[in-house]
Amino acid sequence: MATVRAAKPDDLEGVIALLKTFPDDPEVPNIDWDDGRRIYTELLGGEKGTILVADDGGEIVGIVTLGISYVMRFGGPYAMIEEFLIAESRRGQGLAKHLLGAATDEARRRGCRELQVNGPSPVGKPVYLRNGFHDAGSHYKVWL
Repeated sequence: MATVRAAKPDDLEGVIALLKTFPDDPEVPNIDWDDGRRIYTELLGGEKGTILVADDGGEIVGIVTLGISYVMRFGGPYAMIEEFLIAESRRGQGLAKHLLGAATDEARRRGCRELQVNGPSPVGKPVYLRNGFHDAGSHYKVWL
């Protein structure tokens, strides 16, 4: 069984390899997963967020990336799941529950009053719903 833990510097290539399997999203044009290399170390437990992984004997088989934002109405931080992915060969084995639980624990540890997900994929949406999230509507965006 995989262990859920904070990502480490030497997990970079395993994390990037898993992210490269992320489903295509027509709302995200010209994505280059290698861009993640530039910000990976910033997210390793940094103020802006963190990366949690499911590690099975050195193989990264799941990932959740949290971003941390600050808002006045919460009097401080809230967390956003930016990326959440389980290796296709490992789906249905309970890893999602453990990763989402770890993400929730990390958000609480950081003093967050809310954990959000914007625009979950059709594959991800039922996973979130099974794990205590509820549908709070859509979001809007503009590319900068």
